[in-house]
Amino acid sequence: MGIVDASECPPTFGVSHDLVIGLIAGGDIAIRKAVEFAEDSTTQGWKDLLAHSISDKDVVVGIAASGTTPYVIHALKTCHANNITTGSISCNAHSPLSLTAAFPIDVVVGRNSLQEVLE
Repeated sequence: MGIVDASECPPTFGVSHDLVIGLIAGGDIAIRKAVEFAEDSTTQGWKDLLAHSISDKDVVVGIAASGTTPYVIHALKTCHANNITTGSISCNAHSPLSLTAAFPIDVVVGRNSLQEVLE
């Protein structure tokens, strides 16, 4: 979903195509067909960011439903080491991803979440 939203920023908001960039473990081919084990890489996320000339003027938001995806977590850790602002979106409160990002968003879903709202 993050990639789709990133691709919609230029027509929706009139911004440059290189302002909001969506990346996925496994590259563009993984948008339509899973690239097995790509999300387990602890180095490829940073390499993918470097291919887009990432700098400390950028903000990187990692998205992983489980909050445990190595590709995303290690990319954010390396961003942090390079003074790049980080955020995250996860469906798992206090996940490794959420604990890594400077600005985490935990959208806890499921039966227990609904039950808490109703109580």
